[in-house]
Amino acid sequence: MAKFSILSVGNEILAGDIDNTNATYLAKRLTIAGHDVIRIVVVPDSVDDIASELSRLKELSDFVIVTGGLGVTHDDVTAEGVAKALGKKLVLNEEAVKTMEGRVRSKKAIEKMATLPEGARVIRNDVGAAPGFIVDNVLVMPGVPEEMKDIFSKVEKEFGCLPYYEERVRVEGFEDRISDILRELANKYRDISIGSYPKASYVNVKFSGHNKSVVERVKNEFLRELEKRGIPYREMI
Repeated sequence: MAKFSILSVGNEILAGDIDNTNATYLAKRLTIAGHDVIRIVVVPDSVDDIASELSRLKELSDFVIVTGGLGVTHDDVTAEGVAKALGKKLVLNEEAVKTMEGRVRSKKAIEKMATLPEGARVIRNDVGAAPGFIVDNVLVMPGVPEEMKDIFSKVEKEFGCLPYYEERVRVEGFEDRISDILRELANKYRDISIGSYPKASYVNVKFSGHNKSVVERVKNEFLRELEKRGIPYREMI
């Protein structure tokens, strides 16, 4: 299991103009592959902010995934921020140029999007223009969701995959009715992740981990406690 952090770049996210669907998508894909997402951070379109936060996340994580800010406008400064964080020069990447030739008319635009940190491995973008790239332990992708998904699909397997299982239960009522049960189970089964997600009149509880039999055991212990207390529930598919 590897530790991942996700760094989302964009003033539009911070302003609430768009939802951070990229981070949600990546976190879910990484989680079901058996990895541990330890941070999701959003920073503005600022070289210094990108560099500062990326430097911090690199120390905490095995891999950092960055999305956003790889286009041709004045505020697309992610490549520069990544280079600063890694102490690398920005250079014109000929492989990146090739991925856009014949698809992007403006030579100036190609040069902007193909100027990457030295040593970057380019990942072709078959949905849009700006390619993604990997440098050191950092994967950088465009912010447009369909472009991000296209690029991530090309490298996802490189991160590896561990068995992952989850069970979900919907419990009627409020969270205080089951908080002590969950606390005891969490203390007893430290290798199992237990999530409690309260809604208006019910609580969704998720049990997840790498060992299917243990996940099922924890869920069944939880159900037995609910039955003892007469708390209605429904197992979710």
